[in-house]
Amino acid sequence: MNIKDGLKPTTSPRVIDLVAAAGVDVSPWAVSKKGPVKVPASNPAYCYEWAYIEPDKLVLLNLWWHEIQEANGQVFTETNLKDWAAQLRDSSRLTPEKRRAGVRRALRMDQAIAYAQEHNLPVRVIVGEGKPRDLADPNSPLSSRMDLRLLDPEPWSVARYDPVSGAARIARGSFPKYVDQFDAESAAEPLRRTVTGDVLIRDPKVRADALRRAGGCCEFCGKRGFQTINGETYLETHHVLPLCEGGPDMVRNVAALCPDDHRKAHYGEDRDTMRARLQVFLDEHYRR
Repeated sequence: MNIKDGLKPTTSPRVIDLVAAAGVDVSPWAVSKKGPVKVPASNPAYCYEWAYIEPDKLVLLNLWWHEIQEANGQVFTETNLKDWAAQLRDSSRLTPEKRRAGVRRALRMDQAIAYAQEHNLPVRVIVGEGKPRDLADPNSPLSSRMDLRLLDPEPWSVARYDPVSGAARIARGSFPKYVDQFDAESAAEPLRRTVTGDVLIRDPKVRADALRRAGGCCEFCGKRGFQTINGETYLETHHVLPLCEGGPDMVRNVAALCPDDHRKAHYGEDRDTMRARLQVFLDEHYRR
């Protein structure tokens, strides 16, 4: 049996349960514009969506099993939600209400894919099967319906996305891994040593967020980090305003640098200029 066949869903779990299992907060499902919702799982503002975003953590997409492809051991799907939104918008078969709802969901899914790529986030996938809508077939149902669902335990990633056309490839099991100098030290064979004095603790989540933001490339020179023996991309995390000078241990103050630029940021004759440039870069990034 190939990988795709193993992903074919055979059961009908509730959408809300799969969304929660993927790591997306479902507490908003319990509330609507009119107040508390009696059955959160049936909240139409969420249960019919095609994509969900858990900010800075992951993106969850609903993908049709029959549209998933497998070639040379790779599992992926090619999609274009902007094109699909245009087809829905121009369809004469759909009522204005269905057109608006479909366009809105398609564009939200496109935005979710763009968000995952921009922030280098893992993609979780709900694989679904049922009766998809075919706008070119007059006998096709006017609304798609996923009767069977499965939450793939393996993470996916955005392998390719064109922000202009909307063309995207979502690939299974290819989420890139990034490490910094602290990860490398912890993975090395431990050495026995005695440490005295105060030790500044660095939040591993802050470092991980900075590495994901950089996407494997030095945020000063743009050079890609080298590959480790485990296939991870190595950069070094650097507090632009040092902790010893009162700098915060926050992702807004941490840059991901190649080893050369990291040493220069500490000891180079242009370190003050580098600090100023990195501060401008981070300020502009988080001002978006």
